[in-house]
Amino acid sequence: MSNWKLLTAAAASNILVIVLCFAVYGMNAEGAGAGTRVTARLAICFFLAGFAAPGLRKWLAWYPEPAMLIQAFVAAQLIHFCSVIMLHTKFADGPLRLDAPQVVIVLVGFSIVVGAGLTATLCPRSHICGAAQIVLLYLIWLILAADYAKHPVKTLRLVVIPVVLALVLRHLPVWGRLKTLPKASVGQSAP
Repeated sequence: MSNWKLLTAAAASNILVIVLCFAVYGMNAEGAGAGTRVTARLAICFFLAGFAAPGLRKWLAWYPEPAMLIQAFVAAQLIHFCSVIMLHTKFADGPLRLDAPQVVIVLVGFSIVVGAGLTATLCPRSHICGAAQIVLLYLIWLILAADYAKHPVKTLRLVVIPVVLALVLRHLPVWGRLKTLPKASVGQSAP
């Protein structure tokens, strides 16, 4: 699948999620809230697939490039941001009111996500950009791990399992280069 097709599929799938949430819950705050939550979780799926991609590509040659999946995450996340804006403007009880700390959180979060997408394509050209991408990806991973480990909905705490699994998969050794320990003789311990 080409990059533009994957980006289009990621964005279109999150738009479809919003439409379905409105169809099920109604064109109201409940539908917008459901759309906001589900679009975030779908975007997370793209992130985890892209985060795990370097390790998975060592074993599965056909697996998509990490940069493509991270950009798909950004596309899906931007649709999620639009659903959040819609929830807090069109379906809000009152006018939108953000204090300075909330504005900072929004701007930092948006910058981290967009930065991850931009550095995904620029990394081969620059060591600094590559380091920035690693920092941004692990920062997003840490946010997800911390958020889902203490999620107020206890069943959603299980999402930390695929989050941690993505980290493990990211660091898979190369196929065929697994070091095997020699078998210990009777009475000897393995090194």
